[in-house]
Amino acid sequence: MLRSPDSTNSEVDTILRNNRTCFKRLPGLAAVVLAVAALAISPLGTKAFGISEKTLTPVYRHWIHQEVNYIITRAERNEFLALKTDDERDKFIERFWELRNPSPGAPANSYKEDIYKRIEYANDHFSTNGSNDGWETDMGRIYITLGPPQQKARYVTQAEVRGMEIWFYSQSNPALPPNFYIVFYEKDFGDFRLYSPYIDGPQKLISSHYMENGRVEAVKQIDKILGREVARTTLSLIPGEPVNLNDANSTLQSDLMLGTIKDLANHPFNIEALNLKRAMKESVSHRVVLQGEFLNVLTVPLRDRHGISRLNYVLRLNSASDFAVAKDDNRYYISLEVATHVFTTDHKPLFQRDRKIARYLTKDELDEVKGKPFGYEDWLPLAPGKYKVEFALNNLLGETSYTAERDIVMPRAPAEGFELTEVIPFSDAAQIDPAVSAVVPFSSGGVKFTPYAGKELALVPGQDLKVFYQIWSVPTAPANNAGKKLLADYAYGRPGVTGTAKSIHDEAAKDQFDESGSMVSGKKLSTLDLEPGNYRMALTLTDPETREKRFGSLAFHVVTDSGSQLDAWDIYDDKLVEYVNKGEADYDFGVTCLAQDDKPGATKALQDALKKNPKNDLARARLVDVYFSQQAYDKVIELYSQPALTPTTDDQTIISLSDSFDKTGNTKKAADIVESAIALKPQSGPLYLALASYYTRLGNAQKAGELERKGKSLLATPPPSL
Repeated sequence: MLRSPDSTNSEVDTILRNNRTCFKRLPGLAAVVLAVAALAISPLGTKAFGISEKTLTPVYRHWIHQEVNYIITRAERNEFLALKTDDERDKFIERFWELRNPSPGAPANSYKEDIYKRIEYANDHFSTNGSNDGWETDMGRIYITLGPPQQKARYVTQAEVRGMEIWFYSQSNPALPPNFYIVFYEKDFGDFRLYSPYIDGPQKLISSHYMENGRVEAVKQIDKILGREVARTTLSLIPGEPVNLNDANSTLQSDLMLGTIKDLANHPFNIEALNLKRAMKESVSHRVVLQGEFLNVLTVPLRDRHGISRLNYVLRLNSASDFAVAKDDNRYYISLEVATHVFTTDHKPLFQRDRKIARYLTKDELDEVKGKPFGYEDWLPLAPGKYKVEFALNNLLGETSYTAERDIVMPRAPAEGFELTEVIPFSDAAQIDPAVSAVVPFSSGGVKFTPYAGKELALVPGQDLKVFYQIWSVPTAPANNAGKKLLADYAYGRPGVTGTAKSIHDEAAKDQFDESGSMVSGKKLSTLDLEPGNYRMALTLTDPETREKRFGSLAFHVVTDSGSQLDAWDIYDDKLVEYVNKGEADYDFGVTCLAQDDKPGATKALQDALKKNPKNDLARARLVDVYFSQQAYDKVIELYSQPALTPTTDDQTIISLSDSFDKTGNTKKAADIVESAIALKPQSGPLYLALASYYTRLGNAQKAGELERKGKSLLATPPPSL
């Protein structure tokens, strides 16, 4: 393993270790201590903007130079360096961390704590010669930027192969491939450098005379000594990308990924996410943020008639007094914002939806909803898998924000037989236009349900218990289900109390399944003869043909005084139709499919998104990634048969497109595409390197050499400020 620095020989390290809490919470104190060590100032901070960090006191110089160097955006760095007073800088630092806080307003900021733990680990494990410089090594930069890898493999120096350490990451950031490797090689003893498959090449990993024999001989030696998987990884850091050990060529895909990692803070995805958080935070900056018991959240997975799984949800306040209505020119109105953020289970962002809704109410409408708790209904297109979802309901008139977070499991459709969703109590069901049934939350088969969302369901005797659920089956032609049925048995009573059980038998015709194999069913159960107490309803669904059984249950209470308030005032976003028709829902669903490694599902969803909106460049770029990874080069070319490249088209997409032409025999067209892209993006080093490779194959070695030198020069230069 790498040697850790001997902290006992460093007074600075000793003080730092004794003040970890101060280092995390009061960066300035650690900066004063570390300033004694005369740390160097990064060229990135001094040259990119024409504002020198030297003008800063050690406290703030250390913060921007070391603590947030890899996570601050160029725009934020510019803004910070332009501040005039320490008070402004302190407020900026506070806002900087809070903007990235996974739980805004919470006493602890897990993101901030994690960054400082990464810095501490980097200094402890990657520092050289007893110094405290682990944070600025190649290993330190990757570790601080991406966090700890899922797996590590260490290969000690051999007679002919340098020492290496290979890190594996999975689902680290939406801007990066789902899975990838990072390779470090030991340039000198204990000095590990980041390896680039295209620029360095496998010969960089060889320490013997084989290094002079080119890429092919170098790969052969790595294959012989360390094995096929390591040899393959030296040619591509992206699992699944095709490589050929016989020619040992590397595409630019790995180097593009490394470039993205080095400048991850400024990736458009990160910038957009920060801007949305900033806008949302500013809009609620003067509101009271309430969590937990003030907001009831109900979620249930339902399938639409096309078989796409959606997380239907309702955010409902506890009482009518929790929501404000205003009056303007004798008209009443409501104004609210709803923000929903979807993450992987380890809190990597996938997508977010932010809606602002303002509506007028007539006097009659206001009288009708008066006294009813307010609720907002919506759905999220989520592929089968596990997620974390954050909800925020912001009442603009009452200046109050209600937040909640839920762990979500979206089940898979059955490969055979049938499955049963959660049993949901509801207060009302109404027929709706089938044309809008496809987009209205909590609807199926032309019926819209108003679900109950509360802590516990309490009914007074005589108040019916009404429940619904969805049955998922394998799609089949309606004729195959003619005359067939499912048997539903409802049993309810007081647990442990004999003589209270009641049962009802019902049937559901299987020809009610829609084309996706989904059907909604439910029941109304009378409580008229029930004594007060705790009850449990158990549902058994049986297929008499196969004898398969599925089970569901629901707990409820019978009370003598006041039961749960079932009447609610729910609204939903009237732009859901637009969300579907513009392909935005398909794109979001495709993103979650990619996160769950469902490439067929992602392909179909992204194709649907492009059909509905051919100008959706995000969907096009994601689809290019999928096709290119499958070596479907003709499909990549087809995607760009009409739309032109723009300055916002990312380098990865451009090179995937040009490589597709090259791999199908049209190298001249590949070069033409990259040349047109360079005219739009003249500061892109990877594009120059790609063009150099095409000119090499076209036989123009002189031009290729010029382009390669230009590309490497650009890659060695910090990117311009935003």
